[in-house]
Amino acid sequence: MGIIKINDKSIAKLIDVVSKGIGRLYKPRAIRKEADAEAYRIEVLAIAEAKKTLIEGDARIELIQRTKERLLYQELNRQKNIEEIAEKSIKFLDKNVSDEPVDEDWRTRFFNKAQDITGEEMQEIWAKILAGEVSRPGRISLRTLDVVANISKEEAKIFQRACSLSSGRGWIWKVGKKEALGDFGLNYGDLLKLREAGLIHNGDNLVRIIPVISQDPEIIHIGDEIYSIHYLPKPDLKQYRIGQYAFTNAGSELCRLLDAKLNMRYFYDLMNFFKSEGYQVHKIEPIHKDDNNQL
Repeated sequence: MGIIKINDKSIAKLIDVVSKGIGRLYKPRAIRKEADAEAYRIEVLAIAEAKKTLIEGDARIELIQRTKERLLYQELNRQKNIEEIAEKSIKFLDKNVSDEPVDEDWRTRFFNKAQDITGEEMQEIWAKILAGEVSRPGRISLRTLDVVANISKEEAKIFQRACSLSSGRGWIWKVGKKEALGDFGLNYGDLLKLREAGLIHNGDNLVRIIPVISQDPEIIHIGDEIYSIHYLPKPDLKQYRIGQYAFTNAGSELCRLLDAKLNMRYFYDLMNFFKSEGYQVHKIEPIHKDDNNQL
């Protein structure tokens, strides 16, 4: 049977007639099939959409639940980290703690960063920072907190070795012409890592200049001790120039808190180097006043 072409008016009339004849609304088979197909399509789409909504709803509920669980787990760990660091800091507090309050911005920055520190060794470092700032506010700058937050466990170990070679907690005297201190646990690669971490200044040819004010010996630090230094070959020398590696401000602040003991092998090699260069170096013993003589 061929396709019968009819217009809308004809269809409308047909529907009217047939409908009146059967007592119900009539639709031609072609239209019915088309309508059924459309209804089916709409029904399928509706069912699909409903299923999609349910699936998405379930998925969203599951996602929300997983998010809650993740945030809870994260915050529990963060709280645990903060409490661990706080507990560890107690043993590092000074006996005489300053009455000056810790800056609110510093406190906020500290805990925002410390909360994600999980390793035992790194927590010890953050505990020392907290104890140092509580004891004497202003010892550690905000910028130093940013630097320390990006230090890895390996870099921290390297830096502690560097601090064991430090003088005045701000620099390391070079021993001779060597560009590294591999004999004392600090090779050139280690120095590069500390520079990248923002703990040591760039430059292999840094020199500490000590002006000669009189013919009397000048004062220098070796480790935490004070020494007099005098250059014998040239009594009219105007300044001493001694090679060094210099800590950044962050490195210097952190090194003071770590309080590493001086590497004695390095100390003896350094003293021998000074002697070979013509320097006389003598330790200056601190003067202890008798309590009865104090004003």
